[in-house]
Amino acid sequence: MNIIKEITSGYRCKTFVVEEEGKKFLYQEYSDSAYYQAKKKHQILEKIANNYSCEFIPKSYKYFNLEDKSVLYTELKQGESLSKIREEKNDFSISKIAKDFSETLYKIHSIKDSDCFGWITDNGCIGKPNFYDYIMSEFQRFEPTFKDKLSDQDYNYIMEQERRVENYIKNILDLKPQLVWYDLNPENILIKDNKLSSIVDPGGAKYAIKELDLAFVKYEICNNDKEFLNILYEYKKLDKSVDGKLIDILGILVELDDIILRLQDNIYIPIPYCSNFIDLINKIQKGNTL
Repeated sequence: MNIIKEITSGYRCKTFVVEEEGKKFLYQEYSDSAYYQAKKKHQILEKIANNYSCEFIPKSYKYFNLEDKSVLYTELKQGESLSKIREEKNDFSISKIAKDFSETLYKIHSIKDSDCFGWITDNGCIGKPNFYDYIMSEFQRFEPTFKDKLSDQDYNYIMEQERRVENYIKNILDLKPQLVWYDLNPENILIKDNKLSSIVDPGGAKYAIKELDLAFVKYEICNNDKEFLNILYEYKKLDKSVDGKLIDILGILVELDDIILRLQDNIYIPIPYCSNFIDLINKIQKGNTL
C-alpha cells in the first residue's frame, strides 16, 4: 500500500488516500470507541448499493479488524466539500444540486428493513420500538449536560422546546423505520464542477424517518429558505408524504445535538438561518452560559 496523502478526519479516525495495484482508494483507520465504524459503514454502503444504483454514494470495497483498530477501504470520490466551495464561491447555491441530492436521499430513505428506530452498530440496529421513544431517549442523553452547563432560564427554555417535540411526535402513530444518513452537513457533501459529486461518511446513520434527514438539510446545510424549498420541491416529486411541520419540529433535535457539541467540545458550528436558539447559541459562543 502506497500512502499518497493524509486527509483531515474525525476524532479516533485516521484517513488517507492510498494506492494499491494502480488504483486509488480512501483508506480509514478507526480505534478506541470508534472501532466498530469500519464494519458499520461497510454494511450501510453495501446495503444501499445492493438496493439501488447510486452514483453519488461511494462504494465500499472491504473492511477488516486488527487488534487495536479497524480498517475500511471505500471509493475515492473527487470534489471539494460544500463548506470549502462556499468559502471560495460565496454565491454558490445548493439549489444547483437539488435534484441529484434529493433523489439520492430518497434512495437511502427507501430502505426500510428494520423493526425498530435507533442506533446502528456493527451488530445491527439497537433502538426503540417507536419513534417517540427514540426521540425521548435522545433528550434523556442531552439533559444532564444542559442542566450542568446552562443557567436555569436557558435550561427551562430548552425544556419548553423539547416539550414541543414530544407533544407533536406522540400523536403520530404510523411512522415506519427508514434508513437515514443523519449527520448531513456541509463537510460530507462533495461538489465538482458545480455539480454533486458525492455524499460521504454514513457514520451517524440511524433508523429513523425521512423528515429527520430533511431537518438536517434545512438546519445544517441550507443558507436560506429558497435553497431548502428547492430541495423539498424535488424530494416531494418522489414522495409527497413529507410532513413539513415535522421537519421544523425535528430541527429542534438537530440544534440540540449541535448545542451539546458546542458545550462539551467547544466546537464552532454556524448558527442555522432558521434557528430556534439564536440567543442561547450566541451566549455559548461568547462563553456566557452561566
